[in-house]
Parts: sequence; C-alpha cells; structure tokens
Amino acid sequence: MHLTKVEILNQDIDPEGNTPSHYRMLVNKKHFKYITIDPGIYEVDDLCFPPILLEKLPPFPEGDWNCGRISQTAGSPTPFFAETFKENLSSINPLWHSKSYQYLSFGIGERLRSNVYMASSPQFEKPIVAKFARFHWEIGYYIAETQAYSWIEGHNIGPEFLGYLTEDGRVIGFLIEYVEGHHATISDLPACEAVVRRLHGLGVLHGDLNRHNFLISERGAILIDFETAKQSGNTEVMEREVEGLKGQL
Repeated sequence: MHLTKVEILNQDIDPEGNTPSHYRMLVNKKHFKYITIDPGIYEVDDLCFPPILLEKLPPFPEGDWNCGRISQTAGSPTPFFAETFKENLSSINPLWHSKSYQYLSFGIGERLRSNVYMASSPQFEKPIVAKFARFHWEIGYYIAETQAYSWIEGHNIGPEFLGYLTEDGRVIGFLIEYVEGHHATISDLPACEAVVRRLHGLGVLHGDLNRHNFLISERGAILIDFETAKQSGNTEVMEREVEGLKGQL
C-alpha cells in the first residue's frame, strides 16, 4: 500500500516522547486506521509533522484491520507493524435524533476548539459545526452532550442539533448549526441570565458556565458546550449557577 494514499486526520502526541503517540489516519480515501507508535522510534518533531512522518512510516499491511501498532526492536532498527487487528470501536449511544451523516461526506475545515471544527457539505446550504471524538477513548465526552441536546430541542437555548456524525457505521460525534456571534461580556448579563433560566426551567444544569460558553447572536444569548450538563431538580444549585454568572462574565 503506497504511502501517498495515507492521510493523517488527527494526532495525539506526548511532547516529551515518553509515551506512545496515537493517530487517526485515512487510507485510500475510505479506510480509517488507528495507529499507535511506540515511544522512541521517531523524533518528536517528526511525530508532530505529518508530511515527514508519512515518509518514515513502514508500509501498511493489507487486510481488513482498523487498529495497528508500529514498533522497533534492538536487533532490527527499521520500524515495522508489530500488530494489526480489527477492533469493534465504541460508539455514542443512546441515540435520539433521526438523522446521521457520514464523516467522509464532509469537508472538515477550521478548528474552532478541541475536537470542534467548521464543516461543509452539499447536503447543507450553510457552514455547520462538527464536534466529534478523534479517538475511541473520547467517545464518553459526548454521550452526555448529545443527550442534553434532546432536552433543549426547540427551546432556543443552544444551536440547532442537525444529526449524528458517523464513521464506518458507528457514531463518533454530532453536527450543529453554526451560530454567528461573539462571546459574552458583562453587558450581556441580562441575556445570559435569561437563557440560563430557560435551561433551568427544563430541569437542566449546564455545569460549566463561562463567557466562552455563550454566543451573543441576533437571536439573543445562545448556550454551547453541554458536556457537563445534567438533569436536576435542585433549585439551590441552579440559583448558584445563575448567581455565579456575573463573576464569569
């Protein structure tokens, strides 16, 4: 398999080079491969720079596999695939929305925050936002958040939830509308309080209110990032969340 057909989509690298490095790769524009590289094989600068790293990787084995590990032995300094295997990678569930879209049907653009990207597709007239787990151990971050969107659906509290993002049939993330706006300042306190009280009225705590988790748009304050949201009937905790807003803004 020729290396020009391999793309590095995402990477998770130890800057000290003491632990394995992890990569999400795309082979031949259609096969996702999760590659672990043992420490000490390549320089950290090379690990961080895909064009150089791709030139140094060993040939990819043929076959139906999605996980592999690149290693090296004292007797054979040339890096090689020590193992390849097919793993049933975790998926976000339970699911509540009816629509899902394949990752490969999107152009993934500018990175907005960790694991959050602008995205585009002929299926959508406007740019949208894709939020997804790059690696299987990040799936848990988004299980609660996808559920939170079901609780706020139709209440003008957060961005519109557009559907799930899938890879090889498993759900790795979700798509939301792109909201044009700026992060909140103290002058936006009344609008922020209003949207938080709407959220609390549904029996939901946000759990991470700060100025970066509000977008002030033409339709008012919009809440984002529901990773820590949970259902609650504790009115005292809800009131403390509102009271803490002023300090956060």
